[in-house]
Amino acid sequence: MAKYILDTNICIEYFKKRNGVAEIMAKYNRKDLCISEITYAELLFGALHSKSVDRHLKEVNDLKNDIDIIPISEAIKDYAEIRHHLASEGRNVEDFDILIGATARHFNLIVATDNVKHFSLMPEVSIENWVNR
Repeated sequence: MAKYILDTNICIEYFKKRNGVAEIMAKYNRKDLCISEITYAELLFGALHSKSVDRHLKEVNDLKNDIDIIPISEAIKDYAEIRHHLASEGRNVEDFDILIGATARHFNLIVATDNVKHFSLMPEVSIENWVNR
């Protein structure tokens, strides 16, 4: 079975119970889902920056306790290669997205995202859009 790394936007859709993401996640064993350290950091920032800090921190901590957080350190070479590829094509993609994509590529994970535009530009990064609009 495929393993997925959840992009930050997928986690937010999951928390807000929008666009069918919770239903898709329910189909998978939690061992087949993970997030990057980058996504964890972005979710923590979002929670701390929100008007409902305690509620959002609980959501983030519950997710952290439910699925693995994957380190980015082993994917640094993949990051450099992807960023070089994008720069040589004149493409500008946020570094955090590249780090998530590089982590997916390094660990042979599929990126579950709504940001198909950016992740589809990254070589050898598999993606699926889990948002049903």
